[in-house]
Amino acid sequence: MHALKPSSLPPSPPKRVRTVPRAKAKQRQRPHRAVIVEATVRLSVNVILSTVALSALTQLLPYRSSQGAKLQELQAAVKSTSEREQRVQDHFKQYFDPYQADANMQAQSHRIGVQQRRIVWQEPVKR
Repeated sequence: MHALKPSSLPPSPPKRVRTVPRAKAKQRQRPHRAVIVEATVRLSVNVILSTVALSALTQLLPYRSSQGAKLQELQAAVKSTSEREQRVQDHFKQYFDPYQADANMQAQSHRIGVQQRRIVWQEPVKR
C-alpha cells in the first residue's frame, strides 16, 4: 500500500507548432494593396473623364465660333434695321405732327398761309 505509485499526471498536450499559413501573410499585405488598387481606379476614372471632357470641348469650339459669326451678322442687321426704323419714324412724325401741318402743306403744294403774301422776285428789265 505504501508503495510508490507511478504519478499519474495528465499527459501534456502536444505542443502546437504555430505555422502561419500563406493566406494570412497575404492578408497582411492586402490593406496596402487595396489602397493602391483604389487609387489606381480613381486615377484611371479621372483620366477617362478628363479625356471625354477635352474631346467635348474640342468639338464645341468650332460651333462656338460659328455662333459668334452668326451673332455678329444679326447684330449688324439689327443695327441697320433700327436706323431704318428711326428714319421712318422721324418721317412719320414730320408729316403727322399737327404743329407742322401748315409748314408741310406749304412745302408740298406751294400754297401760302392766309396772313402771308407771295413775293415773286423778278429780274430788272434792262433798257
